Amino acid sequence: MKLFLLCLLTVVPPLLASEEWNVFKKTYNKSYANAWEENFRKQIFLEKLKLVEEQNRKFEKGLSSFSVAINRFADLSREEVFKTKSDSEVEEKPSSRPLKPLPREDVPESIDWRDYGVVTPVADQFYCQSCWAFAVVATVEAHMGIYRQQNVSLSQQNLIDCVDLNFDCDQYLDRYMVDKTYQYIIDNHGIDTVDSYLYEYVVGECRFSSENVGATIVGYGNITEGDEEELKTVVGTIGPVTVVITTDIDWELYQSGIYYSEDCMNTTELFNHVVVVVGYGNENGQDYWIVKNSWGTWFGEDGYIRMARNRDNLCGIASIARYPIM
Repeated sequence: MKLFLLCLLTVVPPLLASEEWNVFKKTYNKSYANAWEENFRKQIFLEKLKLVEEQNRKFEKGLSSFSVAINRFADLSREEVFKTKSDSEVEEKPSSRPLKPLPREDVPESIDWRDYGVVTPVADQFYCQSCWAFAVVATVEAHMGIYRQQNVSLSQQNLIDCVDLNFDCDQYLDRYMVDKTYQYIIDNHGIDTVDSYLYEYVVGECRFSSENVGATIVGYGNITEGDEEELKTVVGTIGPVTVVITTDIDWELYQSGIYYSEDCMNTTELFNHVVVVVGYGNENGQDYWIVKNSWGTWFGEDGYIRMARNRDNLCGIASIARYPIM
């Protein structure tokens, strides 16, 4: 975080910067413990404001396919928004092996599962690093709609409390957490409904009850690492897929358009977020994925981001991709 601050070089006019800062604080109801903390947060905000202005100038000139905007994370460092663990730190791999999808020839050129009424509303994980729980829940909910014709709302808190008893809301993202979560639902014979097990924004004691199960799965599938064509096949013929991705500041501040950034590297060392691919398409010759986030509808296009498809596995979108088998 200190290194991040040393790199701040803000060129936004002081008066405009102060106005933008005050609007930001009012919009997101921000308050700080003391003057030092407020100045610390303001410097982070100003750097992101500069990035927003630079990126949007490119967008307006047709030099970029997406726009960005200030949002509630604008006063947080990258380390605070996302937690990441490097390959040098050992993570426990799940004991089971996911199944491979069968080849299909009836893959549509485009699909949006929202059009079929099976994708549930966008949720908000708030500041807990629980994206993995929200993404798995959203994927299972969609598959319940497709294969069991049931509109259910499932409990993220059930997963947060019970999948890994050592998990806390401030820890790094374990890249195997999605596998562990699907395996938990299998071994646990289900996941509770959200009405019976509400989201609490913190980790609590595991309180799963078999009487409140809202969904069960018999297994989970695996996309060949980095294979976007296989990901397209599964999304197009089976349903939404949970994916673990790498993000950068542009991704965090995304507002609209088809997201592409050379800084969003395809690397197994920087996976820091989990989302759901709910469809794909093409706009003006640009292929894209339709991706459901869990930051509320204020993010991006009503809670979604369209990410460039067939661009060298952008952000590692097809590197760790899983889906439930009902």
